[in-house]
Amino acid sequence: MNRPASEVTFADILRGRRGRFLAALMLAEFAAAMQGIAYSTVLPVIARDLDGFALFGATLAAGPVAAVLMLSFTAPILQRVRPLHLLLAATTLYVVGAALAVFAPGMSWVLAGTAVRGVAAGLFGGFGLGAIGTLYDERERPRVFGLFALIWLLPSVLGPPLNAMITAWVDWRWALAWPAVLVVIARLLMGATIAAVPWRPDASRTPVNAGVGVAVAAGLTAGAVGSASPAGWGVVALLVGVVVTALAIGVFLARGLPARARGLLAFALLCAAFFGAYELLSLALIEGLGSTVLVASAAVTGGLLGWSIVGLRPRPGARPDRAVVGPLLVTIAFAALIGGLWAGGTPGVLTVIAGAALSGVGMGAAYPLLSSEPFESDAAASTVGTLIAFAETAATAWAALLAGGAYSVLHTQGWTPTQALIVVFAGLAAIGVAAVACAATRRGRSTAAG
Repeated sequence: MNRPASEVTFADILRGRRGRFLAALMLAEFAAAMQGIAYSTVLPVIARDLDGFALFGATLAAGPVAAVLMLSFTAPILQRVRPLHLLLAATTLYVVGAALAVFAPGMSWVLAGTAVRGVAAGLFGGFGLGAIGTLYDERERPRVFGLFALIWLLPSVLGPPLNAMITAWVDWRWALAWPAVLVVIARLLMGATIAAVPWRPDASRTPVNAGVGVAVAAGLTAGAVGSASPAGWGVVALLVGVVVTALAIGVFLARGLPARARGLLAFALLCAAFFGAYELLSLALIEGLGSTVLVASAAVTGGLLGWSIVGLRPRPGARPDRAVVGPLLVTIAFAALIGGLWAGGTPGVLTVIAGAALSGVGMGAAYPLLSSEPFESDAAASTVGTLIAFAETAATAWAALLAGGAYSVLHTQGWTPTQALIVVFAGLAAIGVAAVACAATRRGRSTAAG
């Protein structure tokens, strides 16, 4: 008799060949997180050293746009290419992209390397999530996905100061190089255990619409270009990019998995709301409330810690439904963020920090469930894994474009940081409300024993 989901232990999911593969996959995720944080930490230093601030914004956008574009085509590739060959291709692309940045003589090389790494990330992300869907059943997947939040916690806490110290003591190239070595080691370990992933070629036509995925990438690109321009056409380009991207994401997910469309949309909207707030949290504390970088980093860590702790113990059968409660808590957290900005001073700082922690708790409650439920459909795990990776990647990039672009436009027009942030957080709260609605009405809400 199968045990209920609440009794699945970490020992269960880490046992045997599939457990060794999962451990290697989590190590690769950890290394990739350190690499991504290294880029965000030292990119200003790179731009200054290479006289490349003109390409700074394009370099920031290149990775997500390339990943979204690649994910548009990943599902049929996964159905036709053996896992070992796909892992080799993704790793080769990753090494090429990392090398272009590490040995870059100019900023254009860093931009190219970031784009190549984005392609590799899109290919690898669909493969990794598809493998989880194949290796683990509906009782186990929420616990597996809960582990991934924990993987991101340590890099988020230690990554920025560690890479800043390496850059100061040695050089920014070393800060980019050492996580790349760890990524390659993790991928080698995955290759040694990849036989655990069952696979057979599938020539059937995938339902994922690549053309719509291209529209998502185009919308993100147009919005990013527009957000960097103070001219009137820039605001129009930003608005068009935001609207086109949102519509294209919805169409892509609905066509990819019609039976689970609302669940996938709920997941995408949850990621958009949470990561949109995450992108502006430090800005709210430093610029909006005049606090310190140390306090801002503590707030960011608090949100991630709440996500990690709550996500480690998913409750698929709990009532009320955690997949609905989670987005609701994220939405309520925006009231705390707005209230803190309005109050100002020490009470405002404490309220914003509490809002960040509450948002993390909501993310931890819902993320493992909403990311695992689509696998319960009849679609191939490779298709579902690609859709989940696409939903998170595209929605996060869209939220960063919406939140960052709107703040830039309002700030350029003379709004104070506090005023602009309140408006942006109110918009993100509306996204949270939409996530609650989609989660509450999604098909196949989990009824497993909690």
